[in-house]
Amino acid sequence: MIESMYVMAFESTHAAMAAYHALAQAKPAMIPTPKAISAGCGMSLRFAAQDTAAACALAEGVEQIKGLASLYADKDGSFDLVEKL
Repeated sequence: MIESMYVMAFESTHAAMAAYHALAQAKPAMIPTPKAISAGCGMSLRFAAQDTAAACALAEGVEQIKGLASLYADKDGSFDLVEKL
């Protein structure tokens, strides 16, 4: 099955690190926040998920990032906001 790529951008470094550890099963990559995304923190996570519902379920499962992150679909370098977490 083809997976899609997602980026989570954060308002704090603490939230980024908490999400990185909580999403270990998704094998996230810590990346600089893309210029097309505005966020308070310069760190983002990029990860693959089967579909948008699966990406949202992963992201929503991280309690420490409530109100501190946004989830974007990575469309080959353009980013569509999926959900503010």
